[in-house]
Amino acid sequence: MQNSQKTIITQLHLSALLLGGTALFSKLLPFSAIDIISYRALICGLLVMGIARALKHKLIIANLFHLALLIFCSVLFTVHWTAYFHSMQVSSVAVGIVSMFTFPVITVFIEPLITKTKLHLIDILMAGIVLFGVSLIVPEFSLDNDVTTGVVFGLLSGFAVALRNIIVSKWLSGYSAFTIMAYHGLISAAVLFPFTVVSASNISVYEWLLLLLLGTVFTAIPHTQKTYALLHKSAKTVSMIISLQVVYASIFAYLLLNETVELQTMIGGSLILFAALFESIQSRKS
Repeated sequence: MQNSQKTIITQLHLSALLLGGTALFSKLLPFSAIDIISYRALICGLLVMGIARALKHKLIIANLFHLALLIFCSVLFTVHWTAYFHSMQVSSVAVGIVSMFTFPVITVFIEPLITKTKLHLIDILMAGIVLFGVSLIVPEFSLDNDVTTGVVFGLLSGFAVALRNIIVSKWLSGYSAFTIMAYHGLISAAVLFPFTVVSASNISVYEWLLLLLLGTVFTAIPHTQKTYALLHKSAKTVSMIISLQVVYASIFAYLLLNETVELQTMIGGSLILFAALFESIQSRKS
């Protein structure tokens, strides 16, 4: 059992590393957030559905309540992905990803309300540390400021994924991670494709390679791992550890996109790193 718990935590850390790389594609691909997420979701959904069928995982959801929840969670995931990418495009990778990562804070406060569990002081403290780390990278709040627009969309993305994670952890633990992610990907694609403006024939070979890389290595793999963790861990634990994505994304943006990393951003990232590592240790003990 202990080895299984360690495996889940290790998978979460790998997921954080890979998900940190997704931020790069918001800048590397010259498309709107809706166009990028449409193709990303379709590629991810088809791949994961193929794996689920090969592994003979149940794809037909007979329970209507669970099916409704899964569809609702898929819509939440659509909002999460699209708002997150739009946030980074109108501001910067650092602002978009850190503002989205208020979702561990949101999770800490709303999960006990939904799951009827006790809210612990240490969870509030760790959530506060993450929130303070977020606040360090936000400049003045002005409606004329692109950063503020990025923060607003980042917060919307964070709320959507927090609610999705809690619902999956509480009510959908009887289904495989592959099944859940297959629904997320395909439903997201169905919702977004009517609003796309870039047709498949107008996408270059290089851009297709980027989309395939985004949809497989940087989406299907880490999100399936994260979803698997949600089936065995609380949404709060998963959220805190996945916060490491902030640190990795900032590093990738600095190394590959030449985005500057201010001292305040580094301090904020360090605080988030501390909270994630603390949660990793606590989770392994439980």
